[in-house]
Amino acid sequence: MKTLTKNSTLFAMVLLLGVFGVSTALAGTVNGCAAGAGGPTPSNTIFPINCTGMGPGTLLADMTASFSYTTTAGTNSGTIQSAVYNDGGTLDFYYQIYNSTTSATALARLTATDFATWITDAGYRTDGSTLAGTTFTDGQDAPVTADSNVDGSVIGFSFYPPTTPGPEIGPGQYSNVLVISTNATAFTAGNASIIDGGTQTVASYQPTAGKVPEPATLGLLGLGLIGLAGLGRRFRHN
Repeated sequence: MKTLTKNSTLFAMVLLLGVFGVSTALAGTVNGCAAGAGGPTPSNTIFPINCTGMGPGTLLADMTASFSYTTTAGTNSGTIQSAVYNDGGTLDFYYQIYNSTTSATALARLTATDFATWITDAGYRTDGSTLAGTTFTDGQDAPVTADSNVDGSVIGFSFYPPTTPGPEIGPGQYSNVLVISTNATAFTAGNASIIDGGTQTVASYQPTAGKVPEPATLGLLGLGLIGLAGLGRRFRHN
């Protein structure tokens, strides 16, 4: 009976170690390019940080979507390129706006969804041409601010108020690469929108609730399985 009680206690400790390891990893923190920006949190605005030169991590997905919409000044058109990177076990979402040379106006804002419930940090990089496997360019225009709506679902980058020369993305120009770092570990189809006198939404990526154990978690689970195997041998010999 003493042996059984002792083994049961060890069994419970091994399971607790495994659960604690998974919980800690899944709670997560924001790693990656914009880590440390401190938001934006719901209903708040921040100044995005410049994380040029930082390693992006592993490219998981990349797409480019075209937009075209009519304003009172005429038609604006261009592209939004989106990408997802695994950076230290959590995901970074990248965006770049191109404003066509034929557009009627400069572009002032990009928004992306859905980031509700996720920790987010916002930044940008001026070295888009170094991001292998994509067609990102360095770009000419950095965002002035980054913000979140009341429930945290929409993260926006603004290129106004205008200055001389303005930070807005003029015809024939690219934004710098915009980055939303998150504590998510999986992604799915999402949307991004361009805004200036009109709005158009295109396909993009967003975080999802799917969870993939990080390497540290797998190590803890491995130790748990080794412990269980040892307990099994002890049960057979008692």
